[in-house]
Amino acid sequence: MTGRFAGWKSVAERLGAYAERQKALAAERGEEAARLNVGQRASLAAIASRITRNGVLIADEVGMGKTRIAVELARAVIESGGRVAILVPPGLGYQWHDELSDGAIDAPRIMRSLWAYLKAWENPSPEDQKPWFREDAVIVSHAFTNWRLGENADPWRWALVPEVYGRWRDRTTGQLPWGYHKSEMLTDPWVRNAGMSIVSTVSQDAGHPGRRYLGQLLREVEWPDALDPARYFRYGKLREWLERVVGLGLGPFDLVVTDEAHKARASDSGLSRLLQNVIVQSEEARRFALTATPVELDVSQWQSTLGRVGLDEAALGAIQETTNQYADAVQRLRIGWRGSQEAREAYRRAATRFQKALSPYLIRRDKREDPFVRRFHQLSGLPINGYREECEIVIDTMGLSPAWQQAVCAAEALSLVTRYADDPIAKRLRLTLGNGHGLAALLDQLKRDEELDRKQIEQDVGNQAGQEQHTVKQSATGDPKREQRAQWWLATITEAFAKGDDALYEHPAIRAAVAAIEGWTKRSEKVLVFGRFTRPLRALVDLLNAREMLRRIEDKQVWPQAKVHGERQAGAEDSEWPAVRAAHRQLQCAIDLAGIDKVLRTSYEREQQKRERLRGNLVKLLEQGLSERAVPHRIDAIFGAFKRAAEKRSGAASERHCLAVVTRAIVELSGQEGSARLSSADCARAFLELIEAVTDRDDLDNDNALEAQEASELWDVIENRLQEEYNRPQGGFARLMYGGTAPESRRMIQLAFNRQNSFPRVLVAQSLVGREGLNLHKACQIVVMLHPEWNPAVVEQQIGRVDRVGNRWASELAEALTEGKKGGELPRIKVCPVIFSGTYDEYNWRVLRERWDDLRAQLHGVVIPPRLAVGDEEGERVLKEIAEAVPDFSPDVSGRNL
Repeated sequence: MTGRFAGWKSVAERLGAYAERQKALAAERGEEAARLNVGQRASLAAIASRITRNGVLIADEVGMGKTRIAVELARAVIESGGRVAILVPPGLGYQWHDELSDGAIDAPRIMRSLWAYLKAWENPSPEDQKPWFREDAVIVSHAFTNWRLGENADPWRWALVPEVYGRWRDRTTGQLPWGYHKSEMLTDPWVRNAGMSIVSTVSQDAGHPGRRYLGQLLREVEWPDALDPARYFRYGKLREWLERVVGLGLGPFDLVVTDEAHKARASDSGLSRLLQNVIVQSEEARRFALTATPVELDVSQWQSTLGRVGLDEAALGAIQETTNQYADAVQRLRIGWRGSQEAREAYRRAATRFQKALSPYLIRRDKREDPFVRRFHQLSGLPINGYREECEIVIDTMGLSPAWQQAVCAAEALSLVTRYADDPIAKRLRLTLGNGHGLAALLDQLKRDEELDRKQIEQDVGNQAGQEQHTVKQSATGDPKREQRAQWWLATITEAFAKGDDALYEHPAIRAAVAAIEGWTKRSEKVLVFGRFTRPLRALVDLLNAREMLRRIEDKQVWPQAKVHGERQAGAEDSEWPAVRAAHRQLQCAIDLAGIDKVLRTSYEREQQKRERLRGNLVKLLEQGLSERAVPHRIDAIFGAFKRAAEKRSGAASERHCLAVVTRAIVELSGQEGSARLSSADCARAFLELIEAVTDRDDLDNDNALEAQEASELWDVIENRLQEEYNRPQGGFARLMYGGTAPESRRMIQLAFNRQNSFPRVLVAQSLVGREGLNLHKACQIVVMLHPEWNPAVVEQQIGRVDRVGNRWASELAEALTEGKKGGELPRIKVCPVIFSGTYDEYNWRVLRERWDDLRAQLHGVVIPPRLAVGDEEGERVLKEIAEAVPDFSPDVSGRNL
């Protein structure tokens, strides 16, 4: 351990001191100068009042800075001599590392695998090793325990159990197990070093909780069993012991932070196993959890979420009873809110009990506290959540071609008959409907890619496993006539896709989305699109790019592409021509397709010449710009490596030269094609952001000090990634982010999307990839849902990518207020589902809104939707009365809830 933990009273005092210092800084220099805003400072004070007694759940709404609060708590624990474990989803490691660095906490990169775990003991000398138990803070992936082990697994993957077993037995009894030295399975040096290190540190500390574990290990495990690899598979007899022994190598923790605590609620999930088996807690340890959606669909989820902060069964049982009573009171109130004073009184009593039961553990701030949201509410006359505008992108089914009308009718019919069909495709469609996705997703099931969409498919199956099992049993004895009808409807849908993947360019949902998106981008807006399956999303991206390219050629504007890539013939794979032909037909474009490559090449070469002029001065501009700002040594070393590479390499005129790719990246980020107007400050800022984005991966060295050779090696990695990103063939007006998008590419896309004038103008993201962990709010305030979700918590996460502190909408609102605008003139965040009119989609969206209302009642204090009382004076009075009784878990700045 790093030191003797001074206890939670010390932590609470430090939290109070942090909040006071930030308050004084804000008073002296303005709120923008403070690291913590007023709500975050109040949260620290609220945590201080609770953490001495129990764990705490921070359930602030998306985008309100939960991570920064957690970092301050971690810093207080570390400065009090304690240690911190931070459990995060796999894709959020880099963000946590950045936040910890900003909070002056030095932590290793996220630990994802056993290999990374054991690498800490790669050096044979204990003095040169960096064991995890010596680190003040450790970041661990939720998926860390997803080890695939079995009877053929390499010994290094499981041998830590017999290694530690043997050495602890030798330490306590003076005898090694029989055959220990002769075993060929115990020869890995990293495992051997780790075992010696773990046993040594446990034996030196009489109060180490690992002593109890290792005593149990010797009593409960037979030595021959410990050498059997088959016992370490997921449900094997010794799998739990492997997890426990690995946990001893991490060391005991005083604070355990769980990010996205609503995830993986099942008792045997990777996150649950981490908390139950791997993470070793000190005697006084506290758990601290973060989630914007502690409940998603059911109030029973309060129990599993609060279980993540260490509550015992008795406390969880009492909370569950209270939350059920509150949910029942809400339902009764919704029926009789206008006329029943009794229902309103019953709700008030239940709300009081609900707040009293959860307040010791729960802190939640929501957008009602945001000054911009409050200001909008005051001036617009709309409800408090009215700054979000739901504007449906409606597909008029009567205006579709006969083939697509038949496909929509067939999809509607399938919603009734597929539960009896045993066809694999019918089962897939049944899952789609069972998970609440609309007709666009249903039609797109026929074009999904089994490999690219594997994670999405696994989630669908997991969400609907029970229903699928039930329906399969039904289908086994199903009505053959129903199955025949299902097959007929499937064939009807398939006819709409008779042209293969090219038919996707005429998909009604894609065409409707394109029309709406282009309407916004013409007004200089950026658009974020969410969907589920890769092929339809890729078709949307290709069509948007092709249409924009043709428009720009017609208008004699720049398009950053030298040719249309791929084969021209129909059916060619990985070709841009099908999308270009579809766009040409849809736009009724007058351009001759046969000569389009020549036009593109001429325009591209002209812009290339402009970039070459900038390229000749780039190093000098960067030197000047970087010298005018405080640049970290690491960045300075990387720039030096780039400069040396630029000077040494031949072929400076080549587009593959490092000068060319960095120039193109800076120009694209600036949004000023071939610009001679870029200043040294512009170039330096873009270079810094670019390097931070492309190197923000866990396998890269992040030490402040980089030797010249190390910097050169790192530059080679950076350059390869820049080449892949900025020498891509596509134009980039629209970009796709899906499961196969590399982490560094996601970061570069995020960086560019957050710049107002740069490509991409449209970011199309697969829901599983883009809905959590990405900040996409600086230049975008429009979210399109190509496949609207059933789960309102998922929708909240999607909207939360743009509805965050410091977003574009807040900037636009501030500008509108300066201009004296009010009411309908004020900007709003747009939430736009794509819906087939008069179909299952409308039902799906209505149910989603009802579930959204349930979520708001639990989390946002909006028990009765304000839309039900618009223009009704008496109704508005009643709603105000109800609003005064809603539970409030906010750490009020006045200290009311502290």
